[in-house]
Order: sequence, then structure tokens, then C-alpha cells
Amino acid sequence: MPVLDLLFRKHREKTTLALLILLSLTLLALPKPAKIRFAQSTVNVVFSPAQRFVNYLQGLGGLRKENARLRRMVTSLMLERERLTQFRVERERLRRMAAFKEEQFLKLVPCEVIGRNLDRFQTILIVDKGSADSLRARMPVLSHQGYVGRVANVFEHSAWVQLISSRNSPVSCIDKRSRVVGVLEWRDHSYFELNNVSVVEDVQVGDTLITSGFGGVAPKGFPVAVVTKVIPDIDGLSLRVDAKSHIEFRSLEEVFVVTEEIPWQRAIMYDEQDSTVLRNTMGVQL
Repeated sequence: MPVLDLLFRKHREKTTLALLILLSLTLLALPKPAKIRFAQSTVNVVFSPAQRFVNYLQGLGGLRKENARLRRMVTSLMLERERLTQFRVERERLRRMAAFKEEQFLKLVPCEVIGRNLDRFQTILIVDKGSADSLRARMPVLSHQGYVGRVANVFEHSAWVQLISSRNSPVSCIDKRSRVVGVLEWRDHSYFELNNVSVVEDVQVGDTLITSGFGGVAPKGFPVAVVTKVIPDIDGLSLRVDAKSHIEFRSLEEVFVVTEEIPWQRAIMYDEQDSTVLRNTMGVQL
């Protein structure tokens, strides 16, 4: 506005005073709710830069605390890993002294589910890896929650996976707590039954069933299901053991195929950058 600019240039103090008086009279004439809203808006405009600066300082303090907490966590994990590594070395030494087979590390190939054939008696997943990715028939298949099945048919760039939630797809399992062995068979959805368990054997509700490794198909030690019910069978000689898997077989989107077993000494647990950090900070030998 040219007139207002001219007044400010020639009579800056008087013009400013007049505008303030006009603003004051306008505020006096406004109703009370409008005055409150105007005051709140003014305070926000005046103090928002200071508030942003205070929030920034508080954020820096929080980041420092978070950084310190993460550093402590990383250090603890590194120390725990070193302790477990020593246990592993000791365990392997004892296994060699007992002439046991050397324990292996599993090489996993991640696969994405690109199709599925779901019916009441046969559950097949189609994954996006095949013979070109070293997949072969009968290879075990895992999810992040445990054992899910094995490769049934292999093509060049895809494969069929038969899930354990299928008829005629039993898996040998062992009770993680009591070491009782049985054969787990699918019943419905995620529900299974552990067969061939004697009435005198120790199986309790809540026990975790893991793969036993018998038969050479499923690697030993992967969780399969949790016992939900244990009652004597009608023959009086065996137990009826019901179990439920935590895996939603009909919702699987990613799985991992075990393509080979690698000695621990050749297993790549970290990339070169991670290994350098561990050596420099903890003196860990990888």
C-alpha cells in the first residue's frame, strides 16, 4: 500500500502508535471468545521459534540417551556373542573327542511364494526359486517360525513346496523338554497329533515339539508345534497328544529352503565391514 509505506517512511513512530491504538480498540470491541483466539494465535506466532528451539534441544538430549542405550546394548550383544562362540568351540571340541559328527551351519535360500494350491488334503506352495538357484527335491523348507515342509518338485525357476499341513506328510518330532520322540501328523488347519507316544512317557501341555532330525529330511532342532492336550488313548497303552503350530500355513508369503550344510568355520555370519567393526571394537576373531 503506497500510502502506508509513505507514512512509515515520514512518520514511523506516529504511524506505528496509531496502528497499535487502532488494534487495541478493535480488540476491545471484539467478543471474549474472539479475544482469546486472537491472543492464542499471537502467542503461538511470537513464541513458536523459541518453542521449536527448545524442542530441538530436548530432542538432542533424547538422542544422546538413546545412543548411549544402543551402545550399551550393542556392547552387551557383542560380549554375549563372544561367550556363545566360546561355548560353541568347547562343544565342538567335545564332539570331536567323542567322535560325533561335526555340527553344521545351514545355508538358506530365501524364496517368495508366488502361488499356492490349497485344499483339504494337500497343501502346495509355489516359490520363485528353482534348480537355477541350487534347489533340489526333498530339501527342507523353513519359515521364521520353524519347519514348514519340503521341496516336492523343482523346475528351472520355480519349485513346489509340500507343507506339513498336508495328508501323508508326517514329520518326526522330539519333545524339547523331555526328549520324547513321536511322529507328528496333520489333522486340520494348524492342528496336529503326535503319534507313537507311550502312556508312560513324559509329555505335557505347553511342551514345544521340534524336528528330531531322524530320516535325514528335516534338520534337527526346528520348532514345529506346541502341545495343547494330553490324554490317555482308548487302547490304554498310548497317549493322545494334540498340538498346534504357530505358523499360519495359508498365509505364508516368504520361506527359506535349506540348500546345504556348511561347517561353522566356513559359515559367513557377517560381511567384511561388520567383521572389521567387531575386530576393532571387541577383538573378536571371525
